[in-house]
Amino acid sequence: MSKVTAQQILDVISKANIVKDEEALANDKPLSEQGVDSLDFSGLLFNLEETLKIEIPDEDIDGLLTINDIVTYKNTKK
Repeated sequence: MSKVTAQQILDVISKANIVKDEEALANDKPLSEQGVDSLDFSGLLFNLEETLKIEIPDEDIDGLLTINDIVTYKNTKK
């Protein structure tokens, strides 16, 4: 399975219309501090699961604060 990149996560964010300018997002800053509210974040998780063909258990969600967290999570899960 190929590794996911931050750009792929930004593409999912863009397609889901979660923020106006996904290119302005910092990879290492919590998404909640960049205008992504809890409803938008839920939508992002749904879109990530659909796009990347993964399942994110509820107990793992609290560790996914930044784009980098999402990339690391996806790349370390089998």
